[in-house]
Parts: sequence; structure tokens; C-alpha cells
Amino acid sequence: MATLFSRTWSVDRNSNRTGVRLESHRFEWARASGGIAGGHPSNILDNSYPVGAVNVNGDLPVILGPDGPTAGGFVVAATVVHADLWKLGQLRPVGDTVRFREVSLDEALEADRELDRLLTDRSLEER
Repeated sequence: MATLFSRTWSVDRNSNRTGVRLESHRFEWARASGGIAGGHPSNILDNSYPVGAVNVNGDLPVILGPDGPTAGGFVVAATVVHADLWKLGQLRPVGDTVRFREVSLDEALEADRELDRLLTDRSLEER
């Protein structure tokens, strides 16, 4: 987790609505293999994947988008807060970067409330 939050991640050219692929990185895992779930230590038994999940499959972190899978057997290291999901669609492959920071549930909820305050009917009208 320290690695995920401490670095700047480049957006890979193979990014799309399925997922924003980030540059590959050799993570340190607590175990040597995936055990019964698979060969790589990032393999776990199947779990759900929310939109915005930071899915680490092998050495490749991917932020799952709206067309991404809904379940699978890789680690979900983090999830992009709801208020920041719109930013994923703004990322350009090759050249853009991402930094993650840990937030509390209260901070995530406040960010959502702030976005609701900004996105009023008037602010969304065609001009």
C-alpha cells in the first residue's frame, strides 16, 4: 500500500473505458504465490470489483472503468472515491499521470457532498 500511495503512476497507452492501465511495477507481496487461487501472489479467491477499483493483476495496476469486469480473482488495493470518478474519463493515455492518496470515509462523503453542491441544475444548463 505504501508503494501505491507514494508514487506517481503514468497512464498506459492501452487505457480505455474498461480500465485505465497504469505503468507496470514489481510489487512486494507477503506471499510467494497465489496459492489455490492462482500462480501470482496478486491472485485471490474471486471477489467483486466496483467501478473505480484499483485492481492489481500481477504487476499491472488498472483502475476499472464503467465497462470493466464486475468480479474476478485479483487484489483490489483501493477504490477511487465516487466524487472523483469523473476524473478517470479525463485521463489521456501516454503523458498523463495519477497519484493516489488515502482518505477517510468522512473525507470521501464530504467530497461527494461538495460535488453535489457544485453540480446544480443551473451549472449543468447548456450555454
